Amino acid sequence: MANSTTSIVRAEEDHSAQARELIERAKGETAEGIVEALHLLQDLEERGVIPLLRALVEQGDDVLRVLLELFKRDQTVGGIKNVMALVEVFSAIPKDSMNTVLAGVAGGLEEASAAQPKDKFSVYGALQTLQDPDVSRALSFLTSFLKGMGRALGEERIGGVTE
Repeated sequence: MANSTTSIVRAEEDHSAQARELIERAKGETAEGIVEALHLLQDLEERGVIPLLRALVEQGDDVLRVLLELFKRDQTVGGIKNVMALVEVFSAIPKDSMNTVLAGVAGGLEEASAAQPKDKFSVYGALQTLQDPDVSRALSFLTSFLKGMGRALGEERIGGVTE
């Protein structure tokens, strides 16, 4: 008759060998991605991002406490809301319109910075300036802008309450 089994001997699996095999297989399949990731890590190290992240992790609780205190302030919350509102407004403006306006602003700033300030500016001088085609074009744009703004304000009163 056979003897009964009193202990079970399990063969130990070599997890490190399996891990090495998986890594070798992954290296062959994603070598280009691994090289790009290493280049990215090197660039982050050269620019000081890695040491900064390391310091943030090491001082995590203190950094988090400072950030939370900063975000608790009413000014910060109001500022964040204002930025979000501005982003919403700017995202509603068609790209071509924004490019036209920004080009006009840049041209106006360039002209203004190059102009010599005058000691006196008379009413006659202002009327004479209005006859300049460039000034006329800018005033036409501004009056169109003001008309559209007035229409929008008429449709929705300040504070979001509609009439």
